[in-house]
Amino acid sequence: MTITIRPAVAGDGPVLIAMVRELAVHHSYEAYFTAAPEDYERFLADPHAINGAIIAEWNGVPAGCATWQRSYSTFSGREGIYLEDISVLPAFRRKGIATALLKAVAKLAVARKADAVKWLMMGWNTDARKLYEAAGACIEDGNCFCKLSEEALERLAS
Repeated sequence: MTITIRPAVAGDGPVLIAMVRELAVHHSYEAYFTAAPEDYERFLADPHAINGAIIAEWNGVPAGCATWQRSYSTFSGREGIYLEDISVLPAFRRKGIATALLKAVAKLAVARKADAVKWLMMGWNTDARKLYEAAGACIEDGNCFCKLSEEALERLAS
């Protein structure tokens, strides 16, 4: 059985949507999932996009994906990569696909001379914690994820 990693390209929007929707279901966030294939197609077709995606295939079948965006560290003065999501479809879990995706993002970061890859992890996700710790990630307990959206975002912006 083989895992191949490839960049997501225009036309992969429906594949990415299926994978990220599955992640939303897994995290009980399905009610917040509003993306459509054309949302992904916009950035996949944009040569100047600040975000990107890669797809893992298991014997040629799409099995998982990672989505990321460029970030910037004011402390180091260098670009970084913010890993938005890694998603592996249920039938393909425990086959090394998430590790392969994380490794591919690390290679991208090194090639871009990024200072780090950073991401948010759900505290309850012990499988993800094991994967990230095995990869050598530092999991910072003292940081909190903050979000402004919907009414709070509109109120602050007005």
